[in-house]
Amino acid sequence: LLYLGDGKIDDTELPHCTKITQMVLDEYRREYNRAKDDIKNALGCISMTTDLWSDPNCDSYMAVTAHFMTRDGKDGLKYKTRLV
Repeated sequence: LLYLGDGKIDDTELPHCTKITQMVLDEYRREYNRAKDDIKNALGCISMTTDLWSDPNCDSYMAVTAHFMTRDGKDGLKYKTRLV
């Protein structure tokens, strides 16, 4: 950032790593609560899908996704997915 700012950015203007960590955790909590509320308000059944993969370093990953329907504001239905 100092390089891109062409010397106009001071070290004191950059957020400390603990501040960035806190910002990421706050956003995670907000998204977690939104997902939880969406799933609580699902109509009928909730379908789940999974996906497994590994990267070139053989690190393994798994994703679980919830698929469900909710009401939109106009008496219609809306399809939603959420990474669980």
